[in-house]
Amino acid sequence: MAIYTYLLAYIFGHILTAHIVGRVFFRKNIFAEGSGNPGARNAGRSFGKKGFLFVLIGDMLKAILICWLADSLKMNFFQQTIVLLFVILGHMYPILYRFKGGKGVASFLGGILYISPLTALGMVITFLISYPFTKSFTKAGLFAIGLTPIFTFFIYHNLYASIIIFFIIILIILKHKE
Repeated sequence: MAIYTYLLAYIFGHILTAHIVGRVFFRKNIFAEGSGNPGARNAGRSFGKKGFLFVLIGDMLKAILICWLADSLKMNFFQQTIVLLFVILGHMYPILYRFKGGKGVASFLGGILYISPLTALGMVITFLISYPFTKSFTKAGLFAIGLTPIFTFFIYHNLYASIIIFFIIILIILKHKE
């Protein structure tokens, strides 16, 4: 059952909200706008604040929904982190879009908010503390995201789940370096 859920999560990750919002509401192709990245930041630059919010919420919701499904199927915390990994892999490297997806931040935020609200709270606090020092939304956000494996370990004492979260963070950071 778990393998099917992981596969479904990867397929679910293919729902690139920025592509849908761009086509339906703005009659534009997000891949041809701004940086060409189908994520919330590029949608914000290309479609404005409403575009940013629609994409942010949509990408968060797809991760929340698939994590909720995993929770409903009585998957444990470790398995839920694997589900989160697969939805993010589907978002970052969708076969349908020739492996050109988003950077995974909104999906990560949605998934972590569902499976570990305390970790999400730690991220928010870290972001709020670090932003005045970095003066960069991206740097403060990546710093906060970078600490999530540590928060996860201290909250759940689950080394394997923390390693999966760490792997997700590495993927997000590598996507940002592209």
